Amino acid sequence: MKLAFLGPAPPLRGGIVTYYGLLARALSARGHEVFWASFRRQYPRFLFPGSTQEGETAAWLDHPNLPRFVPWSPVSWWRTYRDLKRAAPRAVVIKYWIPFFAPGFWAVTWLLRHRTQVRVIYLLDNVIPHEKYPFGMFLTRQALRQGHGFIAQSAQVRHDLKSVLPEVDDRCVVEAPHPVYDFGAPGRPRPTREEARAKLELPLAARLVLFFGFIKPYKGVQHLVDAAPLLKERYGDDVRVLVVGDIYGDKQPYLDRIDDCGAADIIRLVDGFVPDELVESYFVAADLVVLPYVSATQSGIVQIAYNYDRPVVTTNVGGLPEVVLDGRTGYLVPPADPVALAGAIARFFDEGMAGEFAAAVAAEKKKYSWERMAEAIESLATR
Repeated sequence: MKLAFLGPAPPLRGGIVTYYGLLARALSARGHEVFWASFRRQYPRFLFPGSTQEGETAAWLDHPNLPRFVPWSPVSWWRTYRDLKRAAPRAVVIKYWIPFFAPGFWAVTWLLRHRTQVRVIYLLDNVIPHEKYPFGMFLTRQALRQGHGFIAQSAQVRHDLKSVLPEVDDRCVVEAPHPVYDFGAPGRPRPTREEARAKLELPLAARLVLFFGFIKPYKGVQHLVDAAPLLKERYGDDVRVLVVGDIYGDKQPYLDRIDDCGAADIIRLVDGFVPDELVESYFVAADLVVLPYVSATQSGIVQIAYNYDRPVVTTNVGGLPEVVLDGRTGYLVPPADPVALAGAIARFFDEGMAGEFAAAVAAEKKKYSWERMAEAIESLATR
């Protein structure tokens, strides 16, 4: 079967790009032909708060694509529609995550619905965005109304879809969890914990907790920084808090908070986008992944952690409790509570839960396969 994507591709960077690359690999392995209608540009420079929109993509995560779509260019929407019409796939898969892209998605999918037999499948990261957008709900509703089918990656997302689009037929919605991310090169052995730490110049014996991902206010990094003094008081120099990611917006408040917290010596901030080649090393090096989100529907970072059998401490918000099983694959704590966050991290180390949690993660992650996601797409494409 011929399938298509409409979404960003290399040299643009980010978790969405990686997701599409891994999904293309999974669908191709099942015998499908994948046409990727990609973005020529993603955000206007004045609206983009990160360091750069382009980054180095590992060759094994790339896939041939045709860059045409520009979110603010109606001419590009028409040309993207023509590319997809010419490609004539059975269905086009579109990951939806913020309303900024909704007008362009709406235009392309409206044309596809009214002028072709191509089915439109929305793969939903977020239906309700974390940040506020002008007319966000209206734009989201207009775009999603063009969908023939929907894949909700958590029960929370499915609930949000029904709140925004109450008329959607339940038979058109498939719930399939976010698959795991594997950043390792095919055929190359995974580095050991010691090798990864040596590569990143991290202490070989210290307790190491990792925050990874774009740093935005709703990610709650400030609460992890506030928890660091409690960890230092307990473990002294034998603990490290590693914060890795591109800071969106003003960096200075984060730098000031680290300087003023009283534990700057155990916090290492790696500001900037991490190339695909290095992602694996950070997760293999870590003992524990910590995601102190203030709000969330889900998190692809949990799926990276699970791929490397790393437990997760996160907050009891959105769809995260569906993925992080409290007391089995990690711990859940209230949001915006540094004391509870530090307590959960300390409990993990003090009770020696690494081995037990890693085994549970290894079993749990079998549910988060790309094959399951491919089957969901196949079912909606042929329904």
